[in-house]
Order: sequence, then C-alpha cells, then structure tokens
Amino acid sequence: MSDFLIDLDAPKREVTHPNGISVLLGGESFLFPAELPLDALDPLLANNLDLPGLAAQVIADEKNNNIAGGIVDLLLTRPHLPRTFLAALRDVYLLLLGVEQFERFTAQRPSIADYVRLTRALIKAYGVSLGKLSGSPTSPAAGGTTSSTTSPTTTGETPATSGAAPATPPSSESAAS
Repeated sequence: MSDFLIDLDAPKREVTHPNGISVLLGGESFLFPAELPLDALDPLLANNLDLPGLAAQVIADEKNNNIAGGIVDLLLTRPHLPRTFLAALRDVYLLLLGVEQFERFTAQRPSIADYVRLTRALIKAYGVSLGKLSGSPTSPAAGGTTSSTTSPTTTGETPATSGAAPATPPSSESAAS
C-alpha cells in the first residue's frame, strides 16, 4: 500500500445529509443519495437534448426581449424537445433512486409541480446551480468587488524580537518641547 492516501469517503461522512435525502410523496418515503453522483447529469447533457444550445438561444432571446417568441421558435424547430426533456428528467431520477425506488416513485404519479418542487429542493440540497455542476451548499459565493485598503500602506518599524513592541515615534507635543 502507498504511503499517500486520498480518502474520498471522509468528505462523504461529513456532508450535510450523511444518510441521504428523504423525500415523502403520497405517504411513501424515498431516499435520494447524500451527494449528487456525476453520472446523474448524463441524461441532461446528452447531445439529443442539447441543453447548451438551448441555453444560448434563450439567453439571446432574453437579450432581444423575445423570450415568449423564442420559446415558440424552440418548440417549432425542435418538436421533440418536450418529450426529450421529460425522458431525460425521468432518467436522472432513475439514476438517483435506482430501479425499485423509481418504480415506487412513478407509481405515485408525481405531478409536474411535484417534479419542479423536488428538483428545486434537490438542487439546493446538492448545492448545484446553473453554471456550477459541483460544490458545497455551504461554500461562499465567488466574485464580487475587490476590497479597498483600510489602513496606511506602511505600519512603521518591525520589532527586533518576537513579541516586542515597535519603537514609538515621539508625539508632536514632546517633539515641540
């Protein structure tokens, strides 16, 4: 065995939901994984769905103040889109729940609103957002402005010995006398 070990199980023991994420629907309980497995994103990143292309088109339509028209255009130019997206979403849930739980879950006939609420809650629990495919729900937001200087750039003399106070320059009163 190597002297160097990267223990990927240690962070899993310390996640916010170490035993998984319980979801209640129709009186039944379902257990989602504590962390989002990477392969769970595969259905959403499939070439036939082309989410990056869709996102680019929506952003362009938003810039042109044509979101409603853009959605109509998307549906006319990609008539398979709604079914493809729903199939991808079901595949994501199948990967997260496994076959047995997924069959019980779909037997509850979750509504569109159920899927929307659950997806939003899982995105928050997993700490995933647009443009951020991994991360911690407790990590601070990146970005922002750079802070400005709050003190003079020089602080005077450095003490010669550790713990000693720096030399104090004479005050204006003692210098005048």
